[in-house]
Amino acid sequence: MNSLGKIAMAWAIISTLLVSPVFSQENTIKNQQNKSLSVGIGFPTSLESMQARVGIGAGGFPDYEGSNDYSAKALPIVDIKKPSVFFIKGANINANDGLASAGLTLFHLTYMHGPTIEAQFLVGPLIRVYQGRDEDGNDVLNGMGDIDYSASIGAFLMLSSRSWLFNFAMAPQNVGNNNGGLLTTLDAAYTTSINNKLKLSSGLSASWADDDYMQNYFGVTNNQAANTELPQFDINAGLKDIGVNLKTTYALSKHWILDGQVGYWRLLNDTANSPLVDNEGSENQIRGLIGLSYQF
Repeated sequence: MNSLGKIAMAWAIISTLLVSPVFSQENTIKNQQNKSLSVGIGFPTSLESMQARVGIGAGGFPDYEGSNDYSAKALPIVDIKKPSVFFIKGANINANDGLASAGLTLFHLTYMHGPTIEAQFLVGPLIRVYQGRDEDGNDVLNGMGDIDYSASIGAFLMLSSRSWLFNFAMAPQNVGNNNGGLLTTLDAAYTTSINNKLKLSSGLSASWADDDYMQNYFGVTNNQAANTELPQFDINAGLKDIGVNLKTTYALSKHWILDGQVGYWRLLNDTANSPLVDNEGSENQIRGLIGLSYQF
């Protein structure tokens, strides 16, 4: 089975999970102040309705991670979720999130005051799909070879409290090709509503990758050095980048939503010292996106 076939199979598995019944065993402790704490296998029994937005966006992105050349790209805007149960997301400006991702809650710890969730901890499996890299995408990459599309199967841990959201994800890229490697990400975001139409979200992010991942995307082997003007470069595991971002959504009508995103990422340590970055690119990465989506 080729790499795209394996990616399709991975998405079929997660799609089956999302529409199939999941066993849920839950214990709840309540007190006289109408407060409750529940813990269980599966997702919480008190569920909000499903939310869905789909659309298209366009923006400016580096030709490859670490490039100082930019190109315009179109990306799908997808945000389908049943809070506390599952989520499916399309691409955004954070390259560490991949082209698309999907997760399903298999363990939860929920603190509620009346019908309102005050804080929640969720754990479950995660699938991410990554675009890879084409050596024809930039002159610097000529002779480096292509990096195939890949699907990563890992796990996520999500903590939310009112307007705050913290998300940790671990995604080994060992499905669909021979690239391999482990990428872990940590994100924190604060979301507030300015009015009933405008919503703002500011966030911080960081990522860590093992040496296999780093070598695939930022290293230069002896063969690659012979095929390019780049020096040979071996890279170790470590903190890959940190970033900040700002996202906005504005309701043009009941169904049509205007999306805007802008962010800055700084490549760190050996990543910044890679010849693809230090010699020919930049450790400073800026990405922006504006799009239109339809809310169901």
